[in-house]
Amino acid sequence: MNLWEEAMQNRQVRVISRATDIPSADNFEIIETAKPTRPDGGVVVKVILTSVDPAMRGWLSNETNYMTVPTGEVMRALAVGEIIESDAADWKVGDHVYGWFGWQQYAAVPADALLWKVDLSIAPAAAWLGALGLNGLTAWVGLKYLARAKAGETVMVSTAAGAVGGAVGQLAKAAGLNAIGLTSDDAKAEMAKSEMGYSQMVNYRTAEDLSAVIAENCPDGIDIYFDNTGGWIADAVFPHLAQNARIIQCGTAATPSWIPHPDGPRRERDMLVKRLSWQGFVVFDHADAFPQAFDELKTLFQAGKLKNREHILAGLDDAPNAISMLYRGENMGRLMISP
Repeated sequence: MNLWEEAMQNRQVRVISRATDIPSADNFEIIETAKPTRPDGGVVVKVILTSVDPAMRGWLSNETNYMTVPTGEVMRALAVGEIIESDAADWKVGDHVYGWFGWQQYAAVPADALLWKVDLSIAPAAAWLGALGLNGLTAWVGLKYLARAKAGETVMVSTAAGAVGGAVGQLAKAAGLNAIGLTSDDAKAEMAKSEMGYSQMVNYRTAEDLSAVIAENCPDGIDIYFDNTGGWIADAVFPHLAQNARIIQCGTAATPSWIPHPDGPRRERDMLVKRLSWQGFVVFDHADAFPQAFDELKTLFQAGKLKNREHILAGLDDAPNAISMLYRGENMGRLMISP
């Protein structure tokens, strides 16, 4: 008898309320329910690792977002798992897969919740949830596909020690760019310099004059700003953008709320005079670029030029506080849960 046959229940983390700010334990409940039944044409997956992402804050808010997790639903999350039951022609029992499996031990999902197979002989599950997963794809699409990065350019990255930011720094270094990062913690700054390809790191929380420190580190201006924060941090960066700079808007973590809409400096004149390009994106809109991105990411990983640092929480008990932990900056690597 295998573990699946022995399993009588499935632990899940479900959403019980909307979040007015950063989601906390009050917005979730942990329940034990019957082990799931495979849907027709679908699969049952044993979840190995499931993700904790900054975007989850938007998914749980009442504000307009590209994705929402309704109250009463298992917390949506990308995860890596193993198929243990299958009624889907292209997915076999024993396949390791990446998809929308959520914060739970077992996921019974339709075939379209499976995104792609993963090869654990190339990299462990944690890497497929990080540098070889959506984080790496987001970094590659933003930097290489949308920003059209070229060797010799300077790229500045906010939340540079995070899962996406760390991949951006390594991709930039491999492509011959000068990567300069922004973070909120000195230990993370040292880690980003030693492991993630950054030539310089700036702690935006301790800098007395962030704009002046950026100017000192970028005397010739910034060609690409890969922005995961927006807000007051972006306000300090914009004056130092070079002519024809490209801004890649990946996140807005520094803005506490969009209701009411926050005030800030107007950037129309910068856009006009410096001929800037400002691109917002959701990575799934660029699936046509995924094959090329995967090829390069896997090649870099196998060559030791793309590393994955992970911070794994053991068990679902810590999951309800995981998003707030992420926003407090307490993780040292890509945050994920082993359910």
